[in-house]
Amino acid sequence: MPRDVLILRVSLARSRAVPSIVMLDLSAAAPHLEQFVGGDVVLRGAAVLSTKFAHEVDRWRLDPLSEIRVGGTEPERYSQGERLVTVTRFTTAAGRTFSVPVALATRAARGRRLWRAKAPATPVRS
Repeated sequence: MPRDVLILRVSLARSRAVPSIVMLDLSAAAPHLEQFVGGDVVLRGAAVLSTKFAHEVDRWRLDPLSEIRVGGTEPERYSQGERLVTVTRFTTAAGRTFSVPVALATRAARGRRLWRAKAPATPVRS
């Protein structure tokens, strides 16, 4: 079944061991990412593998993520802005932002940054 897959590199906090790779359904995993806030397991990297537009493997798309925010709110898409929903917001390295609704919200919130990619190292000029 075509869908979006969230790929996470995770490891124990303060560990220098090689991170583990976890692949999860994006929509199903988004409500549970808040468990990484202040936990013993931390994110070391993230990407989204999109398979929903094509069944052929050569048309799948891998988008590295630059940021994940949890607990923010947005107007519900189908309520003409009357209701707010809590979302998990993903930003790709290319700058595209998309959100996965998690629950109805009672008040507006900016959300917490769960993870942000480190800026690439600039080459040293001699």
